[in-house]
Amino acid sequence: MARKVLILTEAKDIHAIAVAQALEQKGAEVTLWATSDFPTRSDESVRYDAQGRRDIRLCGADLHLENPVFDTVWRRRPAYVVDRSSLHPADWAFAVGECGMFRRSLFHLIAPDAFWVNPIAGAALAGSKLLQHEAAVKIGIRTPETLFTNSPEEIRWFLSRFEVIYKPLDGGGWQNKDAQFLPYTAILTEEDLVADDVLRQTPGIFQERIPKAYELRVTVMGRHTLAAKVLSQQTEKGKIDWRRSNDEVQFEPTFLPPEVELLSVMLLEELGLVFGCFDFIVTPEGEYVFLEVNEMGQFLFIERCCGMPLLDAFSEFLLQGRVDFQWNQDAARVRYTDPDFEAGALARFREFQSRHRSVPDALVTEE
Repeated sequence: MARKVLILTEAKDIHAIAVAQALEQKGAEVTLWATSDFPTRSDESVRYDAQGRRDIRLCGADLHLENPVFDTVWRRRPAYVVDRSSLHPADWAFAVGECGMFRRSLFHLIAPDAFWVNPIAGAALAGSKLLQHEAAVKIGIRTPETLFTNSPEEIRWFLSRFEVIYKPLDGGGWQNKDAQFLPYTAILTEEDLVADDVLRQTPGIFQERIPKAYELRVTVMGRHTLAAKVLSQQTEKGKIDWRRSNDEVQFEPTFLPPEVELLSVMLLEELGLVFGCFDFIVTPEGEYVFLEVNEMGQFLFIERCCGMPLLDAFSEFLLQGRVDFQWNQDAARVRYTDPDFEAGALARFREFQSRHRSVPDALVTEE
């Protein structure tokens, strides 16, 4: 019998489409749930009768499920988009809160016996960079000296000790009527600080700057790790944050030392995760320094840049539905870089996007 895989996604997610296509090639039965259609374009209900029997019903543009059962659930990009134009401005925040509470509850009821990537509780924990850092310290991964604070006094003291990097706690963007804003990691100096009463309003992450030989992007799926060198120090714009140099940064396949690989898996376990994309610095002396783990990070761009068969590995991970899944890189059958595969995925993505509600780029509302 075909394995049943549910993918929680939104309209503008090429990863979900590519993984669905790979899974289908491997014989899985895949359901794509465009969660961003809720509440405007989908109806979602949980009904209990007098004897306590429960019925779950989901109905959207191409989704019709009643008491669904799945073997694996990929919690890729669950989202909802409350339509401001349908509501009085004073009622919008209430509707957002109600949608969030309903959705969080609903996801706990759907497929409780399935293999979740990632489990809901672990995803919530890993969403905090402060709690990530605490977990990394607990298991013994090397981390930079770091300050989480809104205190002007603490920030100035930290600046007096180190060359300091600033990072946002959340990392999401925001917008006004004229522009959208996305914060990047940046060097911070005393001259950059605003007035204390303003500085206090937004806590942040302040971290000693670690010298880099290069960086690593490490994708961990259960017990498998696939690592790529990020040659950020060979770029003009990406030495501090390589995301600023997407047009020039190069990636190379590499391997982790066994002890770093083990610590990465241990950190996932400590956070209650089964999948994560790790960022490391490798210093000129060869020391590995952990920065953060994204519990639902991107990986197709790594395959495109250096040919590592991440799509095949990840689809096999979902298909087998266990952390100790069997996979051999040399036997990979699905390649995102295959022209026919990519063309098919892009065509399917455009068609999927045309039928579903998109999430505004800078205002993503996720569970």
